[in-house]
Amino acid sequence: MTQTKSKAVLILYIVCFSAFFASLSQNIYSPIIPIIKESFHVSAAMVNLSVSVFMIVTAIMQIILGTIIDFKGERFVLIAGIMATAAASIGCAVTTDFTLFLIFRMIQAAGSAALPLIAATTIGQLFTGSDRGSAMGTYQMLLSAAPAIAPVLGGFIGGAAGYEGIFWMLTAISVVMLVTNSIIFPKDSPAGSKQQAQGNVFAHYKSIFTNRTGNVILTLSFVLFFIYFAVIVYLPILLTEHYHIDVSIAGLLYLPLALSTIAGTFLFKKIQAKIALSTLFIGSNVIAACSIMLFAVTHSVSLILMALTLALFGISMGVIPPLYSTMITNEFEHNRGSAIGVFNFIRYTGMAAGPMISAYLLTLMPSAMSFGLLGLIFAALSFCLLPQMYPPQKRVKQKKHHM
Repeated sequence: MTQTKSKAVLILYIVCFSAFFASLSQNIYSPIIPIIKESFHVSAAMVNLSVSVFMIVTAIMQIILGTIIDFKGERFVLIAGIMATAAASIGCAVTTDFTLFLIFRMIQAAGSAALPLIAATTIGQLFTGSDRGSAMGTYQMLLSAAPAIAPVLGGFIGGAAGYEGIFWMLTAISVVMLVTNSIIFPKDSPAGSKQQAQGNVFAHYKSIFTNRTGNVILTLSFVLFFIYFAVIVYLPILLTEHYHIDVSIAGLLYLPLALSTIAGTFLFKKIQAKIALSTLFIGSNVIAACSIMLFAVTHSVSLILMALTLALFGISMGVIPPLYSTMITNEFEHNRGSAIGVFNFIRYTGMAAGPMISAYLLTLMPSAMSFGLLGLIFAALSFCLLPQMYPPQKRVKQKKHHM
């Protein structure tokens, strides 16, 4: 996929907007949950099922689509994904049966799951070196912005036009994206796809799971996103039950985390060309571990201290995802679609597991001890796994090089 710089930048923003749209279609749903419940006359549990199913399908499709990208190419998956998203959005808007709505929502999840994956793999194709890191920062910045914008947009459109209005809007955006990507997104042959056969799929994934760097990043990604969503889910309970803050106001206290995450991504874009990725890896993991343990200490003491701690955690969460994504794409040049797919699958699994397991953990011990333990686990894993990424042979060579 060789492109001029201006064409590469244009493609970058198109695929990044596509990834933003995928996150938008997921997060815009939250404010209309009561409307869905009333419109279809179903229980809250059934509506919550539609949320969980969307996440599960999205996670599973990362593995499936990653392999298809490496064997069939980005354009094939991108166009099919957008078409599926558009068709499913129409189905969600017109159906009056909740079972059909749930099926269409699953199809929408499968289609939109392709978009962030395509964005990350395309960035790996188009850019190298520090340009790749900067592009990953742009990609992650838009992904970080979507959860902040989507609930506001969803509440506004849902209140004015019902849940149908939201899905018609998603349909319209899908059609525009389909036309734009059909014209601009290049045709290409994925690296090595002509030499690879279906019988090589096992070896394809074996190369990912036997890679030292890949294993470290995947392990830390699971734990970090486990903790992140454990914190996100615990915050409303903490704010309403411990601090007795109204739910409508409690939402504003997510802003330090959301805004600092965007700021962290912007920071990564600025410094990744000046600081070695290995140094950023160590520093960002240390900050994340410290901020989690600080949250454990401050969350029940002071709102201001907790907000400052969440801002610090948000900065690390702005830096780490684009950093990990860049390191993954650098490590797996010939099967980056599958590698990014596995990376996203692990992240989504951590997101799903965090709220469930942490809720059980909070029944066994105080919240300060629970989050302190999680912070210590992440810190210990970071410390213990670091030598796996930079084994003694590499360090010896580096020392000889400086002698």
